[in-house]
Amino acid sequence: MINASPDLPRQIESIPSLQPHQASTRNTPIAGVLLTNTDIDHALGLLLLRQQETPPVVYAATETRKALAGIDRVLARFCGIEWRHISADFQSLSGSLAFRAIELPESVALQFRDDTSGATALFAPSVGEFTEELRNAVYASDVVLFDGTFWSDGELGVVRPGARTAREMNHLSISDSSLDLLRQSPARRKIYTHINNTNPILMPGTRERAQVAQAGIEIAQDGLEITL
Repeated sequence: MINASPDLPRQIESIPSLQPHQASTRNTPIAGVLLTNTDIDHALGLLLLRQQETPPVVYAATETRKALAGIDRVLARFCGIEWRHISADFQSLSGSLAFRAIELPESVALQFRDDTSGATALFAPSVGEFTEELRNAVYASDVVLFDGTFWSDGELGVVRPGARTAREMNHLSISDSSLDLLRQSPARRKIYTHINNTNPILMPGTRERAQVAQAGIEIAQDGLEITL
């Protein structure tokens, strides 16, 4: 699982394959969690795994582990955490699946590879800068799930005066940054994810949503969208 959001119980309840085995109610088939950064909506769900019989395996950068010392201390009183380091080189997860971390400012992107088929997927939900390595991964991956948090840099300030800009929150906006990059990527599927509720691409019929569709990019859905 990539990141552990606070709605983790809802995810487990709605996906049978993640539910406890019949032999015990204090377990989950979740074999591990890969953290991209320390955002509260990426890490708070770790606390909800505290009743497991065995420590959850968590892959994270050293900086992320240090920043989550508070969660580490809380879980130490329960099942604990089995921390594992992430690397810029591909490392095995299970079976033929391997992954590597692409370092970004205050975050990492994760690229996955199926060593049997050779297929690759990139997950980058928090992108504050286009590094050369990230650009190369966008062009080399078969599937790209990319930071779609904000459409414009000052978007949040429109509804919340004085709010930080997208860049100040470590997100490049779609309109002036990532749209062109993804449009040019030869990836089989390109998907915007991690979308804030102020982003107009969530609303059917908007000009912004049409631009994304024309660029051949999908918009991720979590089932909580409201269609007007």
